[in-house]
Amino acid sequence: MYKFLFFLVAAVSFSFAQTPDLSKYNEQIQSIQETVKYFESVKVTDQFYMLVGGGGNVGLFISQDGIVMIDNKYEILEDLIMSAVREHSDKPIKYIINTHFHHDHSDGNKAFGKEGIPIISHRNAKKSMEKATELYGGIYAFIDGFVQDKYPAEALPGITFEHTLSITEGTEEIGMYHFGKGHTDGDTIIHFKNANIMHTGDSFVRYGYPYVDLNNGGSVKGLIEVLGMIAALANDETRIMPGHGEISTKQDVIKLKNSLHELYQKTVLGLKNGLSPEAIASSIGETLAENEAVKLAYIKTVILELTKDPEQS
Repeated sequence: MYKFLFFLVAAVSFSFAQTPDLSKYNEQIQSIQETVKYFESVKVTDQFYMLVGGGGNVGLFISQDGIVMIDNKYEILEDLIMSAVREHSDKPIKYIINTHFHHDHSDGNKAFGKEGIPIISHRNAKKSMEKATELYGGIYAFIDGFVQDKYPAEALPGITFEHTLSITEGTEEIGMYHFGKGHTDGDTIIHFKNANIMHTGDSFVRYGYPYVDLNNGGSVKGLIEVLGMIAALANDETRIMPGHGEISTKQDVIKLKNSLHELYQKTVLGLKNGLSPEAIASSIGETLAENEAVKLAYIKTVILELTKDPEQS
């Protein structure tokens, strides 16, 4: 058991003494280029839209004199993104807000940054973009060994914050919040306060157990706490754009939080009682996974987190 955990911990370490291996990134870019031909545009209100497909959900806020874009998918999809944007407005993009540094949400910085559009993120997200970074595989085997290269200077956020940031655009007050380690260590929750609309990035998703990047400051325990903060910021009328999935509600956030909390607590208890990961998985009735293998992989992610930081239990 401990030998298994040792190798898991060792697998998290990665050195870029040599040229980073970008083969998996390049394969994904090629696949995106070949398969993504359009985006579904979901209307939230007359001023808010969500672009779905080919990466994380993009949020659009159309103010009186400009557009605020949340996330921007991939650099190679810039023309498709702008085509979708122009279906709703011909106004300029005034700001881009990155919810975090992962390529499926922020690779578009490489295109939009060249145009001089101000980019905003949490300071840790910028730090991650400034270097070549290996992502944690966890429940996704295809991410094992996936390296995201450092971003060019023009693609880096020029405006960063530590805890909160607020900007006013037209009649809308836009609050940005960092609630601590969760999906990564640099996540931003965006709240359009007057419209009562939020974009959570991958701090909240609708595809099952949420991916947590342990290599880059992510924490399952932290994510549970972040979900609680999102729920506290919202009310029953808040419309929530997740990082992936359909428009959601506060109750959807609470449901995910409760499911994660059950899995986390039963994993901690199971380890204290000497149970194997398989036995722990059997003790958890509710599952957000497609199959038992995914649930088991998620339990092993929690075990790895506890091994790295036993005080989290």
